[in-house]
Amino acid sequence: MSFKKIKIYDSTNLSKGLLNIFLFEYTLNMDDAEIVISNKQENINKTYILLKNEQLNLIENNHNLFISDFSIENFQVILLKLLSNIFNEKPFELLYLLEDKRKEVAEFIKNLIVLFEVEDKKSSMSHTQRVAFYSKKFAEYLKWPEDKIELVYDLAMLHDVGRIGIEQLMLFSKTRVYDLEEWDLEHTVAGSIFLANRKELWYAMDVVRSHHEYWDGTGYPDHLKGEKIPYMARFIGIIDWFDWATHTATSEHFGILTPEESIEYVEFNLGKKFDPILGEKFINFIKEYLSKEQFI
Repeated sequence: MSFKKIKIYDSTNLSKGLLNIFLFEYTLNMDDAEIVISNKQENINKTYILLKNEQLNLIENNHNLFISDFSIENFQVILLKLLSNIFNEKPFELLYLLEDKRKEVAEFIKNLIVLFEVEDKKSSMSHTQRVAFYSKKFAEYLKWPEDKIELVYDLAMLHDVGRIGIEQLMLFSKTRVYDLEEWDLEHTVAGSIFLANRKELWYAMDVVRSHHEYWDGTGYPDHLKGEKIPYMARFIGIIDWFDWATHTATSEHFGILTPEESIEYVEFNLGKKFDPILGEKFINFIKEYLSKEQFI
């Protein structure tokens, strides 16, 4: 399962900051784009926006459908008109006007996840908070741009939405370790089904469903292999495993591992469980981090 973002080609950069970054993906290939915004006449078989000589044109088959003088306000109007022509949805839902609503829904769900998780006494952080913390630190180590760092932190906070309430339930079960591991196999599917009912959170479905997939195809729930596993799911999946190993006793490693033991495990499983390139970068990052900072 993979959530398909709407591809946009924009040589003018006018749409940057207007379109919802969680629904759109910019591409340099005009042929792949569903939305095209250009500063030169294009010979393409699709409706597009042309900015030329301080004028905005909505063009279809070399004919002007709409013309206006350039201004950001007029650009928004013509962009809405283009979206209306392309999608069978209310175009305002695709613009930045939805962003406040998305943030409000996401924050509520993230707070609920943390509320239902078991908190570590030493750090006062839950599993999700730690994964989000190290995801952000790892992204900063890789020198990602601010918007991408913000995105990966957001995705990490939502990655275990399907496990809401499971830890609390297992605290009162005599067979809680076995039950927790059995329930754990279901949380990726449960989480993606939950997100499917909230359009504002669709952008997180890939990570929620696929963060337990392994590079060699032995993960779950879809047994994806290699680069078929969404990139952000591979990224967060490494950190998710590392946090479980260093904080939770499971049948996989019979007890809680030290950070050093966990690093050795990740190193041994590069190209098996973990993306070999991302995994190597994570090892370098966590070694450098631990040499300067206290492990959480």
